[in-house]
Amino acid sequence: MRISRKFVYLTALLTLIAGAEFASAKTKPKASSTDEFTYSVIHAIPSGYGADIVDIYADATLIIDNATPGTIKSFTTTHNNVTIRFYANGVVPSGTTSPLLSSSAFMLSRGTTLSFVAHLNEAEQARLSTYKDMVTRAGVKRSWMTVRHVAAAPAVQFRVNGTPTFIPLTNSMGRKRSLAFGLYTLGATYPETPTAVIAASSFEMKAKTNEILYFWGAKSKSNLGFLRQEIMTNK
Repeated sequence: MRISRKFVYLTALLTLIAGAEFASAKTKPKASSTDEFTYSVIHAIPSGYGADIVDIYADATLIIDNATPGTIKSFTTTHNNVTIRFYANGVVPSGTTSPLLSSSAFMLSRGTTLSFVAHLNEAEQARLSTYKDMVTRAGVKRSWMTVRHVAAAPAVQFRVNGTPTFIPLTNSMGRKRSLAFGLYTLGATYPETPTAVIAASSFEMKAKTNEILYFWGAKSKSNLGFLRQEIMTNK
């Protein structure tokens, strides 16, 4: 039987396509740095509220063992979603154990980072808030300063070098602005009063950074203060 040239050509073409698909399925590329996502976890529940020592999980993976108040850590992952859970010290996640705090499942995206912050609300109840961190460039010779109110306290007025900055912030609120490189002090007062809630904290605005300062603690315990987190921004 005579076989046409057209039939031979089609057979060869299909063989090449099948081989290419097999090779593609077999050789999966490795994840590169552009496939990585970043997030941070902050334990800002002060002592005495049932979270003095906790274990923190990302999905089913233990990421911080024996975390204490004031702990701040950052992580990278190739997974584009994450759920953060706080468990009592030594408690292992299972179908019969419940976390002290849990976030929703958050999608991670390139070009931004998330901060998961365990803290008190104004009524002194523990909660877990999530914030998107600015990582784009702030401008020529400028960087970002971010302030977040996560304390069991009324609204506060943040002051940079003694000058009222931003609108008064209540619990769980945050704001950012760009500042030129240099040394600054950050203080806090209650709105409409010049009396300091806490002593001013000094910090330096450096290149390619977002200086994030958390106003944390509990007014009733007289332990209000600042927690500082520094993340890198894009060039």
